[in-house]
Amino acid sequence: MFSLNEQRAIELGDAGEKAVRENNEYDAIQNIDYLREFGEELLKGEFENDLKRVVISIRNIGNRAVKKRLDEVTVTALKAIKPLAEGSLEKNYSNALWSFARAVQELGKGAAQFQMKEAVADSVDTLKIIGMGAVEKKMEVVTLWTTLSLEEVAYLSEKQDLEDLSRDAKAAREEIIKASEENDFLKREQIEVYPSLIAKTVGEFAELQNLQPAGYEGRPNEEFTEEEFFEGETGEELPEEEDEESEKAEEK
Repeated sequence: MFSLNEQRAIELGDAGEKAVRENNEYDAIQNIDYLREFGEELLKGEFENDLKRVVISIRNIGNRAVKKRLDEVTVTALKAIKPLAEGSLEKNYSNALWSFARAVQELGKGAAQFQMKEAVADSVDTLKIIGMGAVEKKMEVVTLWTTLSLEEVAYLSEKQDLEDLSRDAKAAREEIIKASEENDFLKREQIEVYPSLIAKTVGEFAELQNLQPAGYEGRPNEEFTEEEFFEGETGEELPEEEDEESEKAEEK
């Protein structure tokens, strides 16, 4: 059962998605702003789990905006995530930050696929902030996921001839890796092998194909056509058991 805070986030998210479907950019942006403000309240109140629901709702609005090529709405979603991610870093919310990283990852990859340059640039900037903060806080899963995400954004940007953005994403990823090694945290070898390990693992489980990294074995789901974009989308996060596995990995 959802908490009252989660229910509020869901309602705002649903309203924002409805506005996007109706091409009502003003209302979509308003609902994103409401979610950002609500997220800031949750940060003050130490509600990490509820904060995850807020970012899911922002992500869902942004995803639909990407599909409709609504640049301003997509950029607003990414800019709303940034301060919430920064606040989560201050509070060491590693579990919430993984949700933030995944949200920015999805928006960044979609924006790259549809050549939405400002949104791609914002996604790279936010992923770098999350990744550098994760290194400082010794958050293993978040660090690995942000470097993976930046590699995917770089790959998809290059495929769409967004050379400057691809270069920026690669540079941000390299900066995180160097910072990790300098802080005696994750070694380059661990970070480099992570995407291929995921690709190998998810290839054996059809229900996890949404995690197939772009640019690795098989046909990555990120190289979608507009018609299949978000086909069968549920708007939910990963199953609870996967969250628990990630938390265990972070504790190690």
